[in-house]
Amino acid sequence: MEILKVEKLTNERWLNLYACHFQHQAHHGRWVYASRKEPDQPHQRADAVVIVPILHVPAQPPRLVLQKEFRVPIRGFNYGLPAGLLEEGESIEDTVRRELHEETGLELVRIKKISPVLYSSTGMTDESAYLVFVDVALPPQPRAQALEGSEIIEVILLDHAEVCRLCEHPDLPIDAKAWTVLYLYQQLGHLS
Repeated sequence: MEILKVEKLTNERWLNLYACHFQHQAHHGRWVYASRKEPDQPHQRADAVVIVPILHVPAQPPRLVLQKEFRVPIRGFNYGLPAGLLEEGESIEDTVRRELHEETGLELVRIKKISPVLYSSTGMTDESAYLVFVDVALPPQPRAQALEGSEIIEVILLDHAEVCRLCEHPDLPIDAKAWTVLYLYQQLGHLS
C-alpha cells in the first residue's frame, strides 16, 4: 500500500475531513476520513483520554462513574465515560485531573492503569485515546462541574448491581467503550 497524497477537505477547529489517495498493486483509491491532526503529524501520542473512574467513599460500595451526555451526531443523549482532549504539553495525568474536575467535579486519587494508544474506528478516523483506569474521591469542598457552553452532562454513579442492570439494557444508547467497561465489571463480579 502506497499513500500518494492527502488533501484537507475542511477547515474546522476540532475535527477535519481528509481525502487520502492511495495505490495498492494495480488499484488506485481514495479514502475519506476524519482526523484531529494534520496528515504529517506523527501518531505517537493519543488525541485524548477516556477515563474509567471508580468512586470510593468511606462506608459505601465503590461506584463506577458514567455520564449521560448530549451528543450532536446522534441527536440525543448517550451513556459514556468522562473523556477529553490532551492539550499541547499536557501530561496524561494532568488531562485526567482536568477532565474529571470539569465533567464530574470529582478528584483524582490515583491512576491504576493507562492503556497504549487505542483507536476508535480506523475505517472512519485516526482518532486515538488512552483508556485510563482511576480511583476518584469527592473533593473536600463540593464543587460543581465546569462545563463548556456546548456540553450537557449528567454524572451517574453505579454500584455493581446497577452496572449489571445497565449492561443488560438492550435499548440504551451507550458508547462502545463504556459498554465494554460495564461488561468487564459485570464479568469480574465487582468494581475494583
